[in-house]
Amino acid sequence: MSKIDELPLSPSQREELTKDLHDGSVAHSAVAAKVTQWGWPLSEKSVRRYRRQIDFVPQEREQAVESSRDQASIIVRPDGGSFSTGVLDRPLDLSTDWNEVLRGFGLDPEIFEVVNDTVAMSKWQQSRRVDNGDRDIVWLYSYRANFRRKIEMPEGFDLDALQKRVQKWTPSIRRRRAEPSPQPPSTFVVCWADWQIAKSAGGGVAATVDRIHESFEMTIARIDELRKIGRNIEKVAIFNMGDPLEGCDGNYSSQLFSIELNQREQLNLVLDLWANGVMSIQPDLFASVLCNHGEWTRRGPGTRPVTTDSDNVGGYLGDTLQRVFDDRAGAPTEWSIPHDEMVTMVNLSGLDVAITHGHKIPSPAKEVEWLKGQSIRLLREQGAEPRLWVTAHKHHLNVTDFGPWWRLQCPSLDGGSKWYTDSSGNWSTPGTMTFLAGLHDPRGWSDLAVLGSGV
Repeated sequence: MSKIDELPLSPSQREELTKDLHDGSVAHSAVAAKVTQWGWPLSEKSVRRYRRQIDFVPQEREQAVESSRDQASIIVRPDGGSFSTGVLDRPLDLSTDWNEVLRGFGLDPEIFEVVNDTVAMSKWQQSRRVDNGDRDIVWLYSYRANFRRKIEMPEGFDLDALQKRVQKWTPSIRRRRAEPSPQPPSTFVVCWADWQIAKSAGGGVAATVDRIHESFEMTIARIDELRKIGRNIEKVAIFNMGDPLEGCDGNYSSQLFSIELNQREQLNLVLDLWANGVMSIQPDLFASVLCNHGEWTRRGPGTRPVTTDSDNVGGYLGDTLQRVFDDRAGAPTEWSIPHDEMVTMVNLSGLDVAITHGHKIPSPAKEVEWLKGQSIRLLREQGAEPRLWVTAHKHHLNVTDFGPWWRLQCPSLDGGSKWYTDSSGNWSTPGTMTFLAGLHDPRGWSDLAVLGSGV
């Protein structure tokens, strides 16, 4: 028996209290105040607890439920959106497709689809007053889902033809034999950053492939140019600075429907392009980093990730390239492929260089602290502190002297970002960053050049 049932009330007071307790228009506080005025202190909490045990629905809630039956809602963006059916008094037939639901919101099923065929359903019981004044228990339902515009390949796009063109590509120029030089030795570095293969912006994947092939030839020409003016290039290094492919989902809202290739096609095309670059440039070292567009974060119950940082295309493609080229003539003799490390450090002509994609840097304001902390960690773990940092991720060139070290930020070769340009008015010019690294220069680097036609 509850506290309210034990109150020593008169029959008329008991009758009035019972009526109030079942009346949805009487608030908890009003019931408690009335009983307190009768001389029996009663808290609002006790009224609320008691009402949970009986057949009680506040009038305002009942009205809200009734009025929300027709309050289906939808958010529509050019690329997709989300919808909610509102409260329904019957379940939908889950054995059929969602075309009728889409049509009910004015969406053409030929153009839009429910993302991953996944719809969230809520089901609950509700007390409802029927015509004769009694109450009955009914089941209510509500459905929510995200929808997207169906992916369409650009008109005239031929993936097979593009893959064959990449596989058959050879540079029009070749690396020349190095001539002896009296200058201190250095390492030529070329940074492959943020290609984001399959991104549809800026001419799409075909235009990106053209820019990449152009960069390979310009890299070969740049090495020869520097050697002609006397630079003593003892080694050539390729850095994969991250995001070689676009991915398919999870980085931003339009990614699901704006890509031109699926994940498997992206991986194969990037591997073919990396093979083009290695065969034409013939580097001594290939180093890679982990990146955000390369994350393969599988989800378990709810949204918890069930894998580690090592599950990343920066590691996988690096491992695969090494397996393909290891011990082949003209292939790299040094490989630096991360497992789950977000920073890769290599020694170039006596200079310790740290490379990272840059997506783990919290913000520009905290970049110095992040670089300092990582430099100290590398000193303790590897016995050396980098004198030069190379990053990417921001898609534009930036060179900063922090004092203890320089930071070179790579531009990208992707087609740009319509969202970024629309929201800021800015854009980055496509290009590939190259430079010489080593102890030949007090800064640790020299002869920086961004290669590309800028289109």
